[in-house]
Amino acid sequence: MSALALRIIACISMLLDHIGFLTSSLPLRCIGRLAFPLYVFLLVNGFRHTKSRLRYALRLALFAILSQLPFSLFLSGGLAYPKFNVMVTLLLAYLCLWVCDILHRKVPLLCPIPLLLGFVLCHFGFLNCDYGAKGVLLAAVFYFCYGKALLRRLCTLAGSFLVLFYPYLLNCAFLLYRNLPLAAPSQWQLVQIFALAALLPIFLYNGKIGHLPRSHAAGKAVQLAFYAFYPVHMLLLWAVR
Repeated sequence: MSALALRIIACISMLLDHIGFLTSSLPLRCIGRLAFPLYVFLLVNGFRHTKSRLRYALRLALFAILSQLPFSLFLSGGLAYPKFNVMVTLLLAYLCLWVCDILHRKVPLLCPIPLLLGFVLCHFGFLNCDYGAKGVLLAAVFYFCYGKALLRRLCTLAGSFLVLFYPYLLNCAFLLYRNLPLAAPSQWQLVQIFALAALLPIFLYNGKIGHLPRSHAAGKAVQLAFYAFYPVHMLLLWAVR
């Protein structure tokens, strides 16, 4: 399965998720759980293969800015919403990986610091963005568990599970520490389990780009279209609603 196929699956699942959000359809929300892990994996894959990490970061920053208004309109119908869109999360994860990669080559013991900083910024509300700390942690899982070996895939599965359910697991640890009865996971927390299904197409990834147009300009246009899909589809759904 090529990177192009993964992008298409991610876009379709995200669209269905947002339709499910508007229509309160639980099955569509379950399908939509595939989108975020796929986008984070594509981010890490792009980080490893891009010819210019600076241009990649600037592109993420541009679409993070362009997506904020559609994101606010889609979720609240207004011009302002007290949370940043997921492109901000991806940008933060990307920057953390960038610093982590530099430190990994020079001072390996310090490489977890930028990832820990990104986690703290999101988890404790200093930077309120969609998916927040999960985006930083999941990017770290895909970065450090990269490869096709069975052990790496098992680590990816285990790491992804811990990242997706870490708020619930932390709550359970707190209750056990206080010697209190454990709370059952909520319906929405149980829905998150479907995000692990995204690992199937990720594990089938063949390392190829996919059949893009041969023209460099056309190939770039397709690439930008996948970025633009995020704000554009939210604007269209907001208009339809």
